[in-house]
Amino acid sequence: MNKKVLIVYATAGIGHKKAAMAVKEAYDEMKLPGTEVTLIDALDYTNDFFKWSYLQAYLLMVNKLPTLWGLLYYLTDIPFIDLFVSVVRRISNWANSKRLVNYILDTKPDVIISTHFFASEVIADLKHKSLMLSRLVTIVTDYRLHAWWVCEGTDAYIVASDDTRRDLEGRKVDPAKIKVMGIPIEPVFSKPLDKPKIFKETGLRDDLFTILVVGGGFGMGPIEGIVRVIAEIPRELQTVVVCGHNEELAQKIQSLKDEYKLNMKVLGFIDNVYEYMDISDTLISKSGGITVSESLAKEIPLVVISPILGQETGNSAFLVRNNAAVKVKRLDDLKAALEGLISDPVKLDKMKEAIKRIEKPNAAYDVAKFAYEYDK
Repeated sequence: MNKKVLIVYATAGIGHKKAAMAVKEAYDEMKLPGTEVTLIDALDYTNDFFKWSYLQAYLLMVNKLPTLWGLLYYLTDIPFIDLFVSVVRRISNWANSKRLVNYILDTKPDVIISTHFFASEVIADLKHKSLMLSRLVTIVTDYRLHAWWVCEGTDAYIVASDDTRRDLEGRKVDPAKIKVMGIPIEPVFSKPLDKPKIFKETGLRDDLFTILVVGGGFGMGPIEGIVRVIAEIPRELQTVVVCGHNEELAQKIQSLKDEYKLNMKVLGFIDNVYEYMDISDTLISKSGGITVSESLAKEIPLVVISPILGQETGNSAFLVRNNAAVKVKRLDDLKAALEGLISDPVKLDKMKEAIKRIEKPNAAYDVAKFAYEYDK
């Protein structure tokens, strides 16, 4: 059976790209016979200004205007408002996606796996207009749904949880189209690692409580404030801070490390965060869909702080409701939350048990196999 699979994402935040790359890695590892897999960024097939503004507008909103972003997120999720906004959005998408449309019509993939609603909407419209026969599989990369993900013409939705499934059913999506498989993450997150070797290679001690702080690919969140709070904890521990591509943040954290004389490892962008998750006792981070799924796969209790209003607050609510995370609303409350975890190993163990009930570490493989076996 020969099958052409197109995996398409949009670089609007790192998560959508990472989910797409995870499925591609699963295909590469599984080596399914007769499968031709291509991975593209949908925004590469738009004009330069649209591509630049798509990402920059998102970063501006979530970093500088988070309240406005949250307001727009919730307003556009209201059905009658979405009905109006979607018309404007689709006109904009069509005006800027002609190269993407031509590429898809020319290559004629059998199955398209999309990890971003921009690509899903463009492709679903092509199917709705009977311009193509490709199957469209949309991966919802958060633990709750937003109206942007729902597109007539989508053949299957891959979702992270039963909550997301119920959200889709509430929007009149055929239950047969909904597959609860999880959010794809790099296959390496599902593999056991050699912890003593990691401790040795990273120079970290295996007898200290270890806190991992992650600001995502762009080093977002109140990282400086988190480090200052950790400095106030009257107990010997060690901390790893991952600043992503934010070099300015990394310099500030290094200065704080020196100022407070902290047992701390300051890192920029790394491609082995899974190793640090494997040896850490807790993770402090925002609650993006990919970060949440990675932490669940590594069974590391999460302390969520300053989630982005909208998608991340939905993710954190899911975790807290399932006893897999602690949510901290203010930096002032972080110290007590951390001290509570450090002094109560039983609570940490209960959180890990809760995580085991909701984790789906093999989502990348499951999605790849599902798309491979999906007949026209």
